[in-house]
Amino acid sequence: MADWLEDQLHLAMVTLKEQRERIESAKADLASRTASATSPDRMVTVTVDSQNSLVGMKFHTTKYRSMPPEQLARTLVEVFERARQEMADAAVEVFGPLMDQREDLRAAMAGTTDVDKAFAPLFDEAPSDVFGRRRD
Repeated sequence: MADWLEDQLHLAMVTLKEQRERIESAKADLASRTASATSPDRMVTVTVDSQNSLVGMKFHTTKYRSMPPEQLARTLVEVFERARQEMADAAVEVFGPLMDQREDLRAAMAGTTDVDKAFAPLFDEAPSDVFGRRRD
């Protein structure tokens, strides 16, 4: 029984370490990306970073000079929102493959793995000062 528990604990730790490495890699990948969108009339292109911060705006024509302020503002907001959506799509692309393992990760974080179940009687019977608090 002790060998089984040790194997299960080792497996859980390896799984968590691998998941953490994949998450860090995905975060770095996403952080290096930008997303851009161009207005339908090709007047302006807006670029955002992975935090959805505006990092670039390029006017391709001088049409904006003669536009009513409300129309220019609406165009800029619409293009910015499209760039943000492009970045959201990139996040799904980068983190999507990790979602297949989310149940394993959630179980490890919530303490509902086989190892946690095996140790539950110990946690329940131990005085609260042994572990700092009782486990649920």
